[in-house]
Amino acid sequence: MDYRKVTREDLRKLARGRVFTTEELAETFHRSHPQAAKIAFDLRKRGLLTAVQRGVYASVPLDADPKSFHPDPFLSSSTALGPTYAFSHQSALVLLGAEQTVRKTVHVSAPSVRPRTRLVGRLLVHVHSSPRDTWKEATTTVRRSGLTLRVTTPERTLVDLAALPNSEQDYEEDLLAFRSLLPKVDPRHLLREVRSAPNRSTRARVGHLLHACGSDTPPTSGVLNAIQVSVSGGSPSYFATAPGARSNRFDARFKLVYPGVT
Repeated sequence: MDYRKVTREDLRKLARGRVFTTEELAETFHRSHPQAAKIAFDLRKRGLLTAVQRGVYASVPLDADPKSFHPDPFLSSSTALGPTYAFSHQSALVLLGAEQTVRKTVHVSAPSVRPRTRLVGRLLVHVHSSPRDTWKEATTTVRRSGLTLRVTTPERTLVDLAALPNSEQDYEEDLLAFRSLLPKVDPRHLLREVRSAPNRSTRARVGHLLHACGSDTPPTSGVLNAIQVSVSGGSPSYFATAPGARSNRFDARFKLVYPGVT
């Protein structure tokens, strides 16, 4: 087959793949890497592929305008970054079914990586570092468009959200995230994640949000009690607010200053 002659069956294979690398394209068409690169170049000119980044492509649906088509951000970043990373934070909320809105920034985590932001094509990816010793228990997998994606567990996701810097916190958003994700949480696993959190302020935020969600029930009371003991004796910490704000409230149980909800 000439590299420029792509059959309808070939296009169906591309559509099933959604996002793929040049290597995967070569395997699909049983061609060498240089030939696959030429096929990709030709299909891009014909509006059947769009480039995610160098060597990574997304198939454009036959009924879509290639100029306005945006490939799935999770499939794109997963293919571009490789299996080292797991989707985390707000991205994990979407993939775990706790949030419907797909945000402009994708969040991923991996053990012992340098925290930074990077671009995957036009997609902004926020890379977070995670402790290596708890990484295996902190991830699971989900299916999206026929592909398997790695994502942080509900328990790790809640702790990750609570651990974000104070300047990046939104109290009402975090409260909604906890309420949405709590039905999927195993209290035993949550307790393990909380105990591994190095910062007292992170543990205090998790305890406060759990209590604010009305989850002070027998299955989670052990988690709340363990958090209360771990933060006792320390100085108050701030959550999504700053000293002196008029709306500030104080949670005496977890020694946490938080914004009053209007």
